[in-house]
Amino acid sequence: MHKIRSINTLDRIAILGVGLLGGSIGLALQAHGFTGTRVGIGRRQSSLKKALEYDAVDEVTCDVAAGVAGAQLVILCTPIGRFEGLLRELASALSAGACVTDVGSTKGEVVRLAERLLPRRVGFVGSHPMAGSEKTGVEYARADLFDEALCLVTPTRRTPSASVRFMLGFWQRIGARTMVVSPARHDMLLARVSHLPHAVAAALVRLAMAQGAIDVAGPGFADTTRIAGGDPAMWTDIFRSNRRSVLKAVDLLVGELRRFRSLLDKDDPKAIDRWLARSQHARQAWIGRRYNKKG
Repeated sequence: MHKIRSINTLDRIAILGVGLLGGSIGLALQAHGFTGTRVGIGRRQSSLKKALEYDAVDEVTCDVAAGVAGAQLVILCTPIGRFEGLLRELASALSAGACVTDVGSTKGEVVRLAERLLPRRVGFVGSHPMAGSEKTGVEYARADLFDEALCLVTPTRRTPSASVRFMLGFWQRIGARTMVVSPARHDMLLARVSHLPHAVAAALVRLAMAQGAIDVAGPGFADTTRIAGGDPAMWTDIFRSNRRSVLKAVDLLVGELRRFRSLLDKDDPKAIDRWLARSQHARQAWIGRRYNKKG
């Protein structure tokens, strides 16, 4: 059923939401030799005009159906809270054999929505490129944003195998490394390494606000809480759509903090040192695996 073989065969890609990630996809496509049309779809003409000015897309529209019509690949780059409405709006306008993906930070709910709302004539494959920052807007988009970044691809039993192969090839073409995981495993993993850290950063800022502690904070506090500068509305959507996994991760963190509290309460320097050293070594090993590939 699926007709797409590689990115080289595409002549129209629709990007819904041309902010940091959507804009970076558009720039990366251009940098890696895509010669078709990059269509930017959004709600505000001012934002779409800016996307054109930054050369992130070739044409723009506020009409979702018109924007996806004829596109062989459609990429949802809006906040997750908008996905259901967008999927309903674009479903009837999709061409047979088109592939639809997204860049959302949670996958279980997104995949359920897509498989319920999209016609069987198209293939949906969830994607999550582990790239970006707390900043938003196409002005922060970069053509190299996905270089060596890990992109998690989350098919289900219903996902056409050709669609999975195509999406893996797509992300690799614009510089990313890829890994295939189930939507459920994705959400468990991301709750621990992305979603919970954001909540912890926000909690640390709230704690520091009390009794003026934040007024004496230094670079370490800035580094630790950088991600707390992310968009609150976007993160509310993420937490709600991955609620169960985040709740479990919170419970696990509370248990780890209780373990540390017990060691500190006993004033056991050797045990505290071991607790810290295990994390230090694990982080150093991860840094080596993650960043040494860049030379």
